[in-house]
Amino acid sequence: MKIPSEFISLGMNIAKLDKPWKEVPVSFQEFTLNSEADAEVLRQHCKFIYIELEEDYWDTIKHIYPPTDAEPIHPEAKKLQEEYPRAKETYEEAKDFIAQMMESVKSDNVIDIKQSKTIVNKCIKSIFANPNAMFWLSRIKKQDAYTAEHCLRVCVLAIAFGHFLDLPKSQIATLGLCGMLHDVGKMKIPNEIINKPGPLNETEYKLMKEHTRLGYLYLKEQGGIDELVCRAAVEHHERVDGNGYPHNLPEDKIHFLSKIISIIDCYDAVTSTRSYRAAFTPHQALNIIYKERAIHFDQELVKQFIRMIGVYPPGSLVEMTNGETAIVLSANPDHKLQPKVELIIDEHGILRKPKVIDLTLDNYDESNQIYKIKKPLTDEEISLDLGIIIKEMH
Repeated sequence: MKIPSEFISLGMNIAKLDKPWKEVPVSFQEFTLNSEADAEVLRQHCKFIYIELEEDYWDTIKHIYPPTDAEPIHPEAKKLQEEYPRAKETYEEAKDFIAQMMESVKSDNVIDIKQSKTIVNKCIKSIFANPNAMFWLSRIKKQDAYTAEHCLRVCVLAIAFGHFLDLPKSQIATLGLCGMLHDVGKMKIPNEIINKPGPLNETEYKLMKEHTRLGYLYLKEQGGIDELVCRAAVEHHERVDGNGYPHNLPEDKIHFLSKIISIIDCYDAVTSTRSYRAAFTPHQALNIIYKERAIHFDQELVKQFIRMIGVYPPGSLVEMTNGETAIVLSANPDHKLQPKVELIIDEHGILRKPKVIDLTLDNYDESNQIYKIKKPLTDEEISLDLGIIIKEMH
């Protein structure tokens, strides 16, 4: 498949160039791109690159590359700057509530399910107005509060995905609650296992897997919680090939909402820094999930999730070709490779005066070069705290 060279990324299989191989100073012909140095050589010498990939994966992502006249499935009801204050208030309220709820679970106390539903409904209102505000607020991550913040992020993404799939609002509310409560069982697992800075041994892993059963039992004991929410807690590590846990359920026995939570749980987990590994970029995370389609995850839901997340998800970090760093604010539906971004760090790694630019327009830096995205970044690749950056932006 032919793509502009500026959009190549590590892991792609390079099959052909737009000029003879001997005219480009790379070591091999037809190779897997594993070096950013090789990628930069290709960008400098070629306008287009031909990559080799599975045809059904291309069918999933090809709409991202060429411009399209398609309208977004759900147009934004409010501009980002208009929705941000409400989104921030809702997000902070939800974060505090879930943190307190997790402490209640740990102490085996009753949780406030009525307030849980209220929080979910507030998130729905904000996401329906403009999902991008919640998306990039969820980029603020603290490793020491991983489980609680993970549950909030899964809740937010689940609501957004339900909206993208055009599910009924009542089902979206249930899905949001599934996301919020899916990992409550982890509060019954010792912290030294949850936060172990290395691989779990067989005994530890066996105990870790018990969080699904423990979560289900805890939620059932509460009473008055939708059975589908309880099922998501116990089923979100089941696999469509029947090799998941705790029950090795076949695909047709795993509930649709549990399959959604399974994908989102994985996506948030691999894009988050843990005590035992660094975070992956959204692009890398989607590749991982795609490779597990029809094995771990529902194939059609994976395709739809990739369509929703896109190349540069709102809230993700990107490096510009001039060395500056930006955070993605929102996608441009007609030009998915040219989102609206906010420049936040200069080429020297120093926090700069924020500047919003729309990459579909010609925006020039101080050297009179047009701003373009060079590559996506992980949070670890910037020297400044992302939480501070986002809080100072608005």
